Amino acid sequence: MAEKFEEAEARLFGDIYICRKCNARNRTNSPEEASCRKCGYSGLRPKNSELAG
Repeated sequence: MAEKFEEAEARLFGDIYICRKCNARNRTNSPEEASCRKCGYSGLRPKNSELAG
């Protein structure tokens, strides 16, 4: 497996949140105040940084 770089992880997982309703990716600094860009739902979760399985 490739070596992990802090710069790359910050870019890929840093401020990206996933909508729990439509699974759209949203880039924001404050997920508590933000809503989904596609459906307007306010339930956002952080993007998973570990692979499942």
